Amino acid sequence: MSIFFKGILLFTALFSQVISAQNILEYHLKVGDSMTVFQKATQDIIQVIDGTKHELKNTIEADYTFIVSQKTDSTYIINFNFDRFKMVTTSNLYGEVNHIDTKNSISKDDIQSQVFLGMIGAKLKMELLKNGRVKSVSGTEKMISKMISKAGISDELTKQVMVESMKKEFGNKSLAQSFEQMTFIYPNKKVKMGDTWVNHYKGTLNAKNTWKLDAITEKTLELSADSEITMSTKEDNLSMTLTGKQQTKLTASKTSGFIRDMVVKQTAKGVSVMAQMHDMDIPTTITSTTTYKTIKHVQ
Repeated sequence: MSIFFKGILLFTALFSQVISAQNILEYHLKVGDSMTVFQKATQDIIQVIDGTKHELKNTIEADYTFIVSQKTDSTYIINFNFDRFKMVTTSNLYGEVNHIDTKNSISKDDIQSQVFLGMIGAKLKMELLKNGRVKSVSGTEKMISKMISKAGISDELTKQVMVESMKKEFGNKSLAQSFEQMTFIYPNKKVKMGDTWVNHYKGTLNAKNTWKLDAITEKTLELSADSEITMSTKEDNLSMTLTGKQQTKLTASKTSGFIRDMVVKQTAKGVSVMAQMHDMDIPTTITSTTTYKTIKHVQ
């Protein structure tokens, strides 16, 4: 056999070993690591009410910073805070409904923007397992209190109603579930390229995610997921139940396991029920794209 063909056989054997190699995918963070993430979500909501199509578009942006403060054998303690928050809502029937941007100068009379300004800089803490499951979030009580104080509301009953309402969106449990959609990406087993695994998100968004390890390079991991989702909310005046599909693609650092970029696309359909409309079922469709990008990672 010629040296040339021996070389081909050797290369093929080595390549085969690399492809079939078992990998432990998890976070490898160090105390002092600092990651600043930019998130942007665009959401299109279509509701048909008595034959009239109402189209709402939400655009939400946020910057937040994570700093690893402690490390154990199984978890990381991470301090984090919101640096910026922006939300714009437009309607085909009513024009611009909301425009909030904490980066801009905000009038004291703009109560809604003042409330969200209260999020900025609040010190929060997350306990993160090595597979990305968020074990807990703490510190939101002070953040919510700051948000309400920015609104300038003095009536105690009104304050309590606001606290309970805001807990559903910004409370410890809600934020843990929300951030898990960005972090909970790794399996509890060794995998090789092409392998799949399943995990679940719970909360306002329930998702059964089938993940796949698509590629490994010298510096990155490439993952994707196909998901079955249910979106469910229940408020005093509005309830909504939608089901649909979600697709996720991401690239993560092979060294730290932290995402470099991530794109999540959703489509869900179902009904909304509004009490003020005599509990009439309103056909509702939501399509959204959420992107995450690590814009700064200091190790």
